[in-house]
Amino acid sequence: MRLHLCQYRLIAGSPADNREKVRDLVMAKPLDRSGLLLLPEIFSTGVLPEAEADRMRGVDEGDRRFLAALAKESGQYVLGSTAGGTPESLHNLSLLYDPQGLPIGAYRKMHPFSFAGEHRVFSPGHDVAVFPLPAFTLQPTLCYDLRFPELYRAGVDRGADLLTVQANWPVNRQAHWDVLLRARAIENQAFVAGVNCLGHIGQVEFKGGSLVVSPRGDTLLQAGEDEGVFSVWIDPDLVKSWRRVFPALRDRRPPGLFKPSCG
Repeated sequence: MRLHLCQYRLIAGSPADNREKVRDLVMAKPLDRSGLLLLPEIFSTGVLPEAEADRMRGVDEGDRRFLAALAKESGQYVLGSTAGGTPESLHNLSLLYDPQGLPIGAYRKMHPFSFAGEHRVFSPGHDVAVFPLPAFTLQPTLCYDLRFPELYRAGVDRGADLLTVQANWPVNRQAHWDVLLRARAIENQAFVAGVNCLGHIGQVEFKGGSLVVSPRGDTLLQAGEDEGVFSVWIDPDLVKSWRRVFPALRDRRPPGLFKPSCG
């Protein structure tokens, strides 16, 4: 399967401009049919500061129509992200569409970024999501989720071998992004793809660095600070062969072993 990571200069709070930018970048590049196209977190507005959160409300219907049309026009599976739900319970969502433009499923971000007040805007999800694709089993996650390895262990236990992270990850913690993506790939013996944005949201700067890492920890793609759609081929047989040759997952101890003891 070929992965396509769309990295671009996000215009905060401007759905029409961001949708147009994404479409222009995607349609300008010939793509293999039935690959997987990844967009950054809340791709049409960015995750706005708490004081501007109302600008994220109401974009999900337009985002869903756009993602369905983009999937059908490009012939790709498309993994987008939007803010959706009710005014009383807004969620940070990852949405998957098939190449016919039909919705496959959604994941609700389990770890709102409390450091920036995101927990006061978004209600957390409670379910690990995995979705079968033609060559892989996909586990989508969102930004701050990356810091919680138990989420990915749960996905691997459900069969995941391709882990994705859609993000608005700031430049002042870029080193964490690189290390954590590699760690999630190595410890789970899975492909990991992280897609980030460029630009500014308020005073926060983003410099991309979208990355794809192999189950062995090798860098397969590193996007740097440029706009574009960056593509790489990933082979499901590599997951199977590496897990067979170096069967670290087999040696895991039962999770209950690590629960605190009473007394």
